[in-house]
Amino acid sequence: DKTKHSKKKTKIRKKTLNPVYQETLKYVVSEQTLDSRTVWLSVWDWDRFGRNQFLGEFRLPLSSLDLSDPTPHWYTLQDKPSESASELYRGDILLSLCYSLPKSGTTKGSLQVEVKKAVQLASSGATGASDSFAKCYLLPDRSTKGKRKTHVIKNSLNPVWEERFGYEKVSLEELSRERVLEVTLWDLNKGASNEFI
Repeated sequence: DKTKHSKKKTKIRKKTLNPVYQETLKYVVSEQTLDSRTVWLSVWDWDRFGRNQFLGEFRLPLSSLDLSDPTPHWYTLQDKPSESASELYRGDILLSLCYSLPKSGTTKGSLQVEVKKAVQLASSGATGASDSFAKCYLLPDRSTKGKRKTHVIKNSLNPVWEERFGYEKVSLEELSRERVLEVTLWDLNKGASNEFI
């Protein structure tokens, strides 16, 4: 079960490479399905303003365990397994970009970004759809002031936004050499972290 309803998280342990959690995460499952279930645990570096950084994971088939033995065991964290092209495909997004030339007496114009729509998004929810929104940064600026967000389109894998944002006081030279437009899509998750699409 990879839906966000089955996802459970520990509290964040800050500024340490040797975190101690001492937390119990509980799942309600029937005894008949235990042999076919796998515990999938991943560890992340929390980022308040950007995307959390993946540190490692392990997957543990319950059929390989003696569930009557509560003794703790160490498990080696591993990198994510390589994915096929079909598993990597997450959907398509339609954007429109337009640069407005500088006004007389200035050297910097503005970049207009229109987030139109997305199609065939990968589902991350139990309903088979997502409550999706787009988030934009004109890198390297990742400040709150530089963030642009669309509104949320609920329960759809083909959201239509038709929203336009502007980045002022940028030159063509900056755009060609040092600025990068980052557009990411997210599934709104009230009461928990939004899920990256």
